[in-house]
Order: sequence, then C-alpha cells, then structure tokens
Amino acid sequence: GYYLDQRDSRLATRRYVENQRVLNCFSYTGGFAVSALMGGCRQVVSVDTSQDALDIARQNVELNQLDLSKAEFVRDDVFKLLRAYREHGEKFDVIIMDPPKFVENKSQLMGACRGYKDINMLAIQLLNPGGILLTFSCSGLMTSDLFQKIIADAAIDAGRDVQFIEQFRQAADHPVIATYPEGLYLKGFACRVM
Repeated sequence: GYYLDQRDSRLATRRYVENQRVLNCFSYTGGFAVSALMGGCRQVVSVDTSQDALDIARQNVELNQLDLSKAEFVRDDVFKLLRAYREHGEKFDVIIMDPPKFVENKSQLMGACRGYKDINMLAIQLLNPGGILLTFSCSGLMTSDLFQKIIADAAIDAGRDVQFIEQFRQAADHPVIATYPEGLYLKGFACRVM
C-alpha cells in the first residue's frame, strides 16, 4: 500500500522537516516517514494500529538506506496516543495527519467532521509554536472548504492561531471528472501553528 495520490504531498513534506521532530499519524507503510527522513528530520515517530503496516514502514526506511535510528514505530490508536502525549507534555515540530477515510456516505458526514476536528485539535495542541501541521482528508464528501473550516475550528478549540500556508490535492495522474466533483477526494493543508 503506497498511495500514489499523495506523491506531491510527500514531496512537499520535505520542505518542512529539516532538523525537526516529526509525528506521523496513521502512518500505514511509512511513505511520509521516508519523505521526512529524506528531508533531514531529526526524528520521525510513526503511529499506526497495524503492526504489519509498521513492519513494512520499517522495511521501507531500510530499503531507502535511511537512518533507522531516527525512526520510531509505535503501534497504538492515534486518538488515544495523542491524548496521552498531551497529558505527558510531549511536543513536536511537525505533525502529519493522514487518516483513512472517515466518511463513506452523507449520513456519516457530521460524525466525520467531529473526528477530523478532534484529531486536528489534538495535533495543534502538541505542536511547538511555529510548528507545522500537515493534515489530509481522503473523503470525497468532505469539501476542501469544509475541511479548512474544521481545521480553523479545531485551532479555536485548541486556543491557538493557525496560518494556512499551502494547500494539497491528489496528484495530477488522479484527474477529476467535471460531472463528479467527489472525485476530488484528497485534500490537505500545511498550517503554521502559532
């Protein structure tokens, strides 16, 4: 599972991570972890519920001949771990939030909005001042405008100011048909957290 639609986003990640402590949430097979290490991060902590995915992520770091000592792999529920990190005063310079699809149909949209707001609020609380949140939604029913509003609301609830500094979408080899706007399923933002 290497998602080609995130190719441009992974490449952009490298601009934000040099000498930074990075938290890679919902890491799956480690695409963003590899990009962070290639970008010169000081440390990347990858979190996923699947041990198999984390094992593949570790292999991907090794296959790319990157410094494994800078990579940590944590099997845990992201929501629970973010709360534990907050309680223990953990801080990061960059947080990558690339969860699986939260919404399959319109009846699930409100619940998905709450889930996105919760994880982004927790991430914002864990960032050092000036830190970068790279956050994504791959739910076709979640518009870019709604996702941006959710992030803004999460920042308000976290008591932090956020600047939207870059916007992402799926790579060019994933075109969107004009009559099917839900085809623009991947959206994301780079946010500076003040």
